[in-house]
Amino acid sequence: MVTDFSTVALLTRVTQIATTSGYAWLPMPVSPPTWWMPLFWGVTGVSFCAVELLVRKYFGHKYQAIALIMGITALIMGAIVWHLMMVVELNWQIAYWMGLSLVSVLWLRPIFVKSRGAIAVPDATEAKTLSPILPGEVGRVLYEGSSWPAQCDVRDLAIAANQKVYVLRCEGNTLIVVPDQLFHS
Repeated sequence: MVTDFSTVALLTRVTQIATTSGYAWLPMPVSPPTWWMPLFWGVTGVSFCAVELLVRKYFGHKYQAIALIMGITALIMGAIVWHLMMVVELNWQIAYWMGLSLVSVLWLRPIFVKSRGAIAVPDATEAKTLSPILPGEVGRVLYEGSSWPAQCDVRDLAIAANQKVYVLRCEGNTLIVVPDQLFHS
């Protein structure tokens, strides 16, 4: 038999709270469900998805998919609030949404957005030097009917004028080339 009255009273109170409220196990304050919370998250999600169209148009690919991911996570938050029919206070919901968005942007965005660091140039495309390309310096080549700045991929190799070269890649506005002799020797 327990003689300590405070322990019995505490256990009785915890049992009362657990049976009358389904939210007693949550570590933060909750309120009864309201009809506008899932609607709020749905409108927020659709708005962020629509903003993605403007971000692509005005900012290019630098911020691509960030607003889309935030919109999708807002829609997920709305589904969670609607499905569980319990409403954690709005400030906690926003904190959960921000955390979910941050993790999603850091984890999912690199998977779906390809790096645009270098311009794709077909492998081994032929060009002709217009000026000599000295070691470590930039010269000019005729590539697809236009004059381009070019640099040799082998830093200590010079290429004379009117020589056939192969374009390996493009770095910025400069073509990286190698002379034809490297392939025939």
